[in-house]
Amino acid sequence: MRILAGDAGGPKTRLALYERTGSAGGRALERLLVADFESRSAPALEAIVREFLERHNAVDRIETACIGLPGPVVGGSVRATNLPWVIEERAFGENLGIKKVRLVNDHAATAAALPLLGPEDLITLHLGREDRERRVFAILAPGTGLGQAFSVLGADGRHHPFPSEGGHVEFAPKDELEFDLLKYLQEKLRKRVSIERVLSGPGIMNIYSFLRDRSYCEEPEALRTEIAAAPAPAAVVSGHGLSGKYSICSMTLDLFARLLGSQAGDVVLAYLSTGGLFLGGGIPPKVAAKLQAGGTVEAYLRKGRLSPLVEMTPLHIIKSDQAALLGAAAIAAGL
Repeated sequence: MRILAGDAGGPKTRLALYERTGSAGGRALERLLVADFESRSAPALEAIVREFLERHNAVDRIETACIGLPGPVVGGSVRATNLPWVIEERAFGENLGIKKVRLVNDHAATAAALPLLGPEDLITLHLGREDRERRVFAILAPGTGLGQAFSVLGADGRHHPFPSEGGHVEFAPKDELEFDLLKYLQEKLRKRVSIERVLSGPGIMNIYSFLRDRSYCEEPEALRTEIAAAPAPAAVVSGHGLSGKYSICSMTLDLFARLLGSQAGDVVLAYLSTGGLFLGGGIPPKVAAKLQAGGTVEAYLRKGRLSPLVEMTPLHIIKSDQAALLGAAAIAAGL
């Protein structure tokens, strides 16, 4: 079976051809080739896919396709976040001559890959227990926002991914510093404060501003100038947080790491995802050294009476940047 898999986002769209070489419903997948495209170079996703298929002589050879996209998919239709695309499954498939097409949320696509990822794809922060149930897997993905999704093993023996908007639940502080952070953000934003407001690229800058404005740390003039000139301020803060050059950046990243670990433990409790909790998105692989330092896992495991449930659940960072492609291929293979 020849499969088209895609991972579409604001900056780029990545497409791949897979071959299903066995009968194990998405578990025997061989990637044949992969290519990247600038998303904004085309007026529609269909144009990018058509160019890809023509370039690789794959027109009329694709049996099934699945594309992961930013944004909720409702009734087979999605308006892509930060892109001028509205895609509908049936029309998309008919126009490209593909019989079976599935559009899914991009984090749901990654969730479909979680049971298929190997040690080479992961950085393990906490091993968990071997005798745990491996029916539910979940992903927490801080990047430009905070994505979340999970995958459940069904009675048919296949893993079924589900999207989630859990990244928009309330930020729940746990100590004096975090309560002050919540109060600061309530005053600054003049609205409810979701966990995404602290666990994302913009969230890193919210934490940084809080520490500066509440006088927990001083902001050196050289750092202020560097951040003002940077196209990605959170990357500047994270980089210095890893190097230890500036105290305010180190404290920002320490607090981010603890908040991420705590939220990851909450996600395990919400879904009973003892198969594993996976940290995806653009930020965790870049700050892996900080997440390995201990504060993240300590916060992950601190869940009171239900700590044993989280203790049995492994915590990983996804270091592969092609997990969403693999998940999309697995979904397409099951159509």
